[in-house]
Amino acid sequence: MIIIDILLSFGLLWLSFRIVTAQDLFNVVVYFIVFGMILALIWVRLGVFDLALAEVALGSGITGALLLDTITFLKTKKGKNE
Repeated sequence: MIIIDILLSFGLLWLSFRIVTAQDLFNVVVYFIVFGMILALIWVRLGVFDLALAEVALGSGITGALLLDTITFLKTKKGKNE
């Protein structure tokens, strides 16, 4: 089971690097959502189920949807101004 913990940890580090270095906003939001899902898996592995549920619901679900809506708004606003 230590292998799963190591893979989750390295996956989280890799995603945090990709979030900071990505150029496309859509990719950043997708990485952010996946980051929240992996973080929830880590919370489950640590036995903190209520925090894992809150991370999935708030961190990945609601925040991800709001960020995707913001990207759509920015793209349509940008197209109208030009």
